[in-house]
Amino acid sequence: MASIQVLPAGQGAVLRKTAPLDQFLAGQLSERTRRAYLTDLRDFFGTEKVTLDMVQSVTFQEIIAYRNILADNQYKRTTINRKLSSLKSFFKVMVAAGVVVQNPADSSLVRGYRVDGTMLGKAIPNDAMERILQAIAAEGDALRRARDTALFYVLMYGGLRRSEAARMDWGHIHQQDQFHVLELPETKSGVTQDVKLQPEVVHFLQEYALQLRRCGYEHNTGPVFISLSRNSSHGKRLTDQSINLIVKRYARLAGVPRNVTAHMFRHTCCTLAIEGGARPAQVQAHLRHKDLKTTMRYYENRDRLRDNASDYIQLG
Repeated sequence: MASIQVLPAGQGAVLRKTAPLDQFLAGQLSERTRRAYLTDLRDFFGTEKVTLDMVQSVTFQEIIAYRNILADNQYKRTTINRKLSSLKSFFKVMVAAGVVVQNPADSSLVRGYRVDGTMLGKAIPNDAMERILQAIAAEGDALRRARDTALFYVLMYGGLRRSEAARMDWGHIHQQDQFHVLELPETKSGVTQDVKLQPEVVHFLQEYALQLRRCGYEHNTGPVFISLSRNSSHGKRLTDQSINLIVKRYARLAGVPRNVTAHMFRHTCCTLAIEGGARPAQVQAHLRHKDLKTTMRYYENRDRLRDNASDYIQLG
């Protein structure tokens, strides 16, 4: 396999010592992944010999322009988003090595392509997700609104099963370096598993914890999601059935014309990750699928409908 060579130039002392690009490629678990990264980086830079000056001169405007050129050339959304993801990963290493100050491919600077409103299978369409979130935002009770917003983001970004969300304790959330991680001690596989919590999820969990404190509830230990019903269950851990009923309630309020369940958030998490350019192994790890075949069905179903035999039928 050809390799991208980083040539000493400019302020590259740190890079020369640690060779982060070589580590970036060598650190991938499979040869297939290394080749994919190599192809994407070579496509963007137009060469296999990427100098430090070239790396340091890249701006987010150039990456946006690159994204738009790919779109103009009829590249699939998944391909475009995968290439953006490769650039984001590459420049993340460059930031860590002190070569650049800011990641020009960061998602806050360069947006990928969103999915169409009509998504596949058991995934919830984007417009329906937005309406459900709006319905939660319209909840009059501040504590209930904070709880259900946090639950929405935990299910959406974490891809948790409803039973896993129900068993969440505040003590399961901890920080590893700059990342927040949810530890799941009881999972379908029978072993403890970790789930990365995105900043949006952490933010809404913190907002929920603040509301709990304001209302006099304990929030440092014990269950994360508690019942706010006016009966004997008040203050106790939500059951997985209750989580499903909460989801169904907001879907009904949002006027979503389908039988939405909490587990559909897991399907949606998987589908959006695929549409965003995540690799099968990444999706498998995040969703904690025991068998990669389960993950690949999502990819295969999308390909089956994107280029279908019926597309070629013409009458007359």
